[in-house]
Amino acid sequence: MKALILAAGLGSRLAPLTDHLPKSLVEVNGTPILMKQIENLHENGITDITVVSGYLSPVLASAVGGKYPEIRIIESVDYAATNNMYSAYLARDRMAGEPFLMMNADVFFDASVIRALLDCPSPDAIVVDVGQYREESMKVTQRDGKLTAISKAIPPEQALGCSIDVYKFSPRGGEAFFARCEEYIVRKNDRRQWSEVALNDILPHVDFQACPVSGRWFEIDNLDDLASAQKLFADTAYTQ
Repeated sequence: MKALILAAGLGSRLAPLTDHLPKSLVEVNGTPILMKQIENLHENGITDITVVSGYLSPVLASAVGGKYPEIRIIESVDYAATNNMYSAYLARDRMAGEPFLMMNADVFFDASVIRALLDCPSPDAIVVDVGQYREESMKVTQRDGKLTAISKAIPPEQALGCSIDVYKFSPRGGEAFFARCEEYIVRKNDRRQWSEVALNDILPHVDFQACPVSGRWFEIDNLDDLASAQKLFADTAYTQ
């Protein structure tokens, strides 16, 4: 199992913390978000990790390389004019033909989330906080045990819950996902789409199931989110 972490964004709503620091390295009680995700993966035996960087890439590369020199970093030089679908697409060759996990580097969560996803019997799955509804989050719908849509625009009465932006792909699921990414990026010359747009497109063709969230999580987009995450994870310690 491989892992792909998308960490190219600017994180402008976390300024001034992100004036000189990538969003993924913002700390929750001393623990950088990205480092927590890497630790979560290592705790679950996943060490083949690729990170797509962008904004302040040298800072990220130095922080990650200093502790985890084996991690592959792919730099998106066009990060300011693209979105995370483009970031994912840059890593397509690294993921080709292999099962992999994919996550956005602005979500702080427990290692138990990764364990639950690996234990989920479906080879293609989305971690879902069932019953939760947040305007900022991607929501999912379900029919007959299969996920049918993922979008921020899904209304409360239709939503199964919120995606926490952590995904599992089988080789077939990954192939379908990257093919849709290519459709937008290469054929339509549209590099500003969310990765979830391509994921939504393949749901009628690849059976994705919900993996109910196991453990705590928080998506950190702004300073208020950061304060809430610090309260939720007050017991979390980072090993330097």
